[in-house]
Order: sequence, then C-alpha cells, then structure tokens
Amino acid sequence: MTLAGVVLVTIGWLGLQGRLPRNHFAGIRTPYTMRSDETWYATHRHGAPVLIFAGVAAVSAGLALIPFAAAGAVSDGLIAATALAMAGILLVAALASWLIGTRKARAELGA
Repeated sequence: MTLAGVVLVTIGWLGLQGRLPRNHFAGIRTPYTMRSDETWYATHRHGAPVLIFAGVAAVSAGLALIPFAAAGAVSDGLIAATALAMAGILLVAALASWLIGTRKARAELGA
C-alpha cells in the first residue's frame, strides 16, 4: 500500500511538472493521451493533483498501520480490509484523474 502510494505520488508529480514522457508503462494511457505529446502532457498536468492526493492517502494509511501491526495490535482482517479499501480508493482516484485530466485537456486543446 505504501509503495503503491509512493509510485502514484511520483507519477503525479512528474506529470504535473511535465516531466513524465509519453510511454506505455506509467501514467494515463488511453488512445487520446497517446495521440501526441501535447495531449499526453495536458492530460497529466490536469489529472496529476488527484493522483498525488491518492498517493499521499495510500502512503499515510500504510504508515499508520505499521506501528500497530508491529505491536501485533491489528488483526489480519483489519489489515486486509484496509488494503481493500485503499485499493478501491486508488481505483476511484485513477478513474477520476483520467476523467478530469482528459476533460480539461480537451477543453484546453480544443479537441
């Protein structure tokens, strides 16, 4: 969970700064965003804040569980439920980032 959050923050930050090159591995990869560098960078610039927020939430949740898990004060069920909830939140954040980024990029670029 914490590692996934760090990855999202990194991808979001690079996208926000215009330093995430168009690729087939990381970022918002749709036919629209892969069309050109212009659409790629615009979509990531607009969608990045959601990715960064979700990444920070995932890192925070993961770090918050560490002391309790180390002390044996957290059941496996609670850890699993937290991981499942964070997976859902990250999925929603990824979809929101895609929708917001694409919508704002289309408006900005007139496409």
